[in-house]
Amino acid sequence: MAADWPQDPRLDPFRNAVWELSRGGRVEAYLTCRVVPVRQLWAKRESVWYQLHWLDGRRERPQADSGPVWSVVADLEHGRFEVLDVGDRVLDARPLTGPERDALWQRYGPPA
Repeated sequence: MAADWPQDPRLDPFRNAVWELSRGGRVEAYLTCRVVPVRQLWAKRESVWYQLHWLDGRRERPQADSGPVWSVVADLEHGRFEVLDVGDRVLDARPLTGPERDALWQRYGPPA
């Protein structure tokens, strides 16, 4: 990211992040996130891109969450992720760190 691009500290947990999504203690999917710079007219901002990766190998299309509402960011901050395309399921979400995060990032990569 360019040095003059403003960075929102609220988005730090979503920079090249992997989230584990589960229900009833059973892992169902992983969510990869990255923060990208965007220009809207004259304003420089950031946007969170995320992609859902099911354990059976399916991948949902990458999506963007843009402020100021930050609906997906707010849900993840509260430990949940709503899957709208498959029966409106709400999954528990927790960020992964360390070697576990690194291995999953290597496997799934950033959202396209």
